[in-house]
Amino acid sequence: MDKTVSDYMQKNIVNIDAQSSLLEAINAMRRHAVSSLLIQEGGNTVGIFTERDLLTRVDFIATGGVSSIKLKDIMTTGLKTANHDESYVSVMELMQKYGVRHMPVVKDGSIVGIVSLRDLLNHYYENIEHLLAETVAALSSAVEKRDPYTAGHQQRVAQLAYQLAKELGLNEKEVSGVSMAAVIHDIGKVYVPSEILNKPGTLSEAEFTLIKIHPQVGYDILKPIEFPWPIADIVLQHHERINGSGYPSGLTADKILFESKIIAVADVVEAMASHRPYRPALGIEKALEEINSRKGIFYDMAVAEACIKLFTEKKFAFNVKIY
Repeated sequence: MDKTVSDYMQKNIVNIDAQSSLLEAINAMRRHAVSSLLIQEGGNTVGIFTERDLLTRVDFIATGGVSSIKLKDIMTTGLKTANHDESYVSVMELMQKYGVRHMPVVKDGSIVGIVSLRDLLNHYYENIEHLLAETVAALSSAVEKRDPYTAGHQQRVAQLAYQLAKELGLNEKEVSGVSMAAVIHDIGKVYVPSEILNKPGTLSEAEFTLIKIHPQVGYDILKPIEFPWPIADIVLQHHERINGSGYPSGLTADKILFESKIIAVADVVEAMASHRPYRPALGIEKALEEINSRKGIFYDMAVAEACIKLFTEKKFAFNVKIY
């Protein structure tokens, strides 16, 4: 069920008289730790005053001081209200339509709270990211059910990619994008026959060619989904190598997304450290030797060095069992 605006409103309502000065309003906001005030005149709510009004509607130089400015002269008029049982999304759209950032919430004719556009937008994007995360988890599960030998592979790659992204100084949004792309980086393997994915011996050239299609297939699956990150492109490029020897497009260093470079290193380390149908696990030490020996050739130098540091100095360890 869609949440209503009452789930996100601020219940701390502070009223102030329209004849009050701007200085009194500022002090009231500070004292009550609120970002908006309801303005009263003759016992009625006639407007709302917000921090945004303070910053955008007051000419301090022209007026000469906050004590001489009356709220009735600078308040937002034409007050719009939201019913407590309205969908928070519809209220958010209404606020954007009228160009207001705060709106009183009404129940049975009385004001019971105030909602801000900023809070609604924050909750909206949090809900969207939650839904996307659930979708990504379902896609990841679909791949792993077809390939039992790599069960947990995508989760472990995501764990390492997440830590690498943080170590490399990416911001919170970028770290989330890397992690989510890593969780489904092999989604294109749904196209590859199970007998090839689980083959215990060496793959033929034709079989390996089919395996190499999976980044493009993953891109085609993910492209129609409107992620807040370039997930489809990250997945498409995770097997590219900075010297141009990777696939599917043979991209070189400056043409490869940095997020893809992170997943490329995490993918190799996890794959080498884990058991595969065609060989036993090689272990973390061998995986790090591979990354170290080919940094600047296959793997981005900064990403490779961050990976080595995570394992050798910060003692990173996968917390999903490696078979």
